[in-house]
Amino acid sequence: VLAGSPAEVIFSGGNYDEMITYPPFFKDHIMPHLQKLADILHPKGKLLQTHCDGENKGLLDLLAESGMDIAEALCPQPMTKVTITEVKQAFQGKVTIFGGVPSVALLEESMSDEEFERFMKKLFREIAPGDRFILGVSDTTPPDAKFERLLRITEMVREWGKLPMDI
Repeated sequence: VLAGSPAEVIFSGGNYDEMITYPPFFKDHIMPHLQKLADILHPKGKLLQTHCDGENKGLLDLLAESGMDIAEALCPQPMTKVTITEVKQAFQGKVTIFGGVPSVALLEESMSDEEFERFMKKLFREIAPGDRFILGVSDTTPPDAKFERLLRITEMVREWGKLPMDI
């Protein structure tokens, strides 16, 4: 039904984590489903997006081979062990990263404004040149997020986000 729909992106599955959906389990039970779904969707011109907000360092190679097109809510350090650079290397241009801004970066108690600025500048350097990357908060914006940081991210996108990025 979805393959025949007007939707361009199909969202399926998620909340992968190397401890819960550990690599052998992911490979044997989740990956075949994603690959089958991708085999149905791709010939119809659809993209497969899945929710990847957990600790994924041990799953990166499997995610890259799963058939998914977009890894949504992908969360890097300091909330997980993985860096965006490691994710990009593992995905090798096969999967688009959607996320990158850990929700804790928006909290004053997690980092100072100066640390936030340094973190975001480093993130923009890591995602350059910007292909196969959609900037977003991973996983959700906390209710007590510092709103000024969200506004600052918008400014950063306007300042540094033109493709190809060179920061």
